[in-house]
Amino acid sequence: MATAVIVREPPVSAHRAVAALLITAGLDGLITDIGDELLITIFEDREKSRTLIHADLMEESTSAALETSRRVAEEAEKKLSRQSELVKPETDSSTLFTLPIWEETAQRCVNCGICTYLCPTCTCFDMTDEVSGGCGTQSRCWDSCMFSLFTLHASGHNPRPGRKERVRQRFMHKLNYFPDRYGGVVSCVGCGRCVIHCPVNIDIREISRLMAEVGGISC
Repeated sequence: MATAVIVREPPVSAHRAVAALLITAGLDGLITDIGDELLITIFEDREKSRTLIHADLMEESTSAALETSRRVAEEAEKKLSRQSELVKPETDSSTLFTLPIWEETAQRCVNCGICTYLCPTCTCFDMTDEVSGGCGTQSRCWDSCMFSLFTLHASGHNPRPGRKERVRQRFMHKLNYFPDRYGGVVSCVGCGRCVIHCPVNIDIREISRLMAEVGGISC
C-alpha cells in the first residue's frame, strides 16, 4: 500500500511541532492541492507507488504546476504557529492527574464526541454480538472515550463516571500516556479539526500549554 499526504493551507493556526508539511520521510508520494488539480510527487520507486499512479487520469506536471505547489507549501508553512507547540509535559502523571484544568474544562465540555470522531489518531471502538436466524456475528464499530457507556462495566461500575474523568483521559492519552509509550511523540497530527468543530471551543493547544506550565515549560 502506498502512503501519501495531501498538502493544503491549514484552516487554523496549527501546531508546528506536529504539522511540519514538508517532511517526506516514510512517504511514497506527496499530493498537493493546487486548485483545480492535484500535483502528485513520487519519492519512492514508481512501481512500489503504482497505487498512486493512474496513467489514464494523470499527465506530466508543468513548470507552472510545480511553481504553484511550491507556493502553496510556503503559504501553509507561514500559517503554522510556533506559539502553541504540542509537547509532552515534563511532569509526572500523578501531578497532571489532579490538575484543576480537568474540572474547568469538563464544565464546558458537552461530551458530544465530535473531537474523537474527527481525530485521525483516535482509535476507540466497541464490539457488538448479534444473533439472527441461528447464526451469530461479531462486529467492531467506532466508539468514543467521551461517552459514558464506553467504559461502563457489566457489573455497573464505571471507572470514568463523569465528564471530568473522560476529558482528562482524552488529553492525558494524547499528550502524556502515548508519548510515554512511544518515544515522546504526542498523539496529534496538528490538523486542527477538533479545534475548528468543538461547539464550546475547547482547544488542545491551550490544554497542552497549561499541562506544560506545570512542569516549567513555556509553549
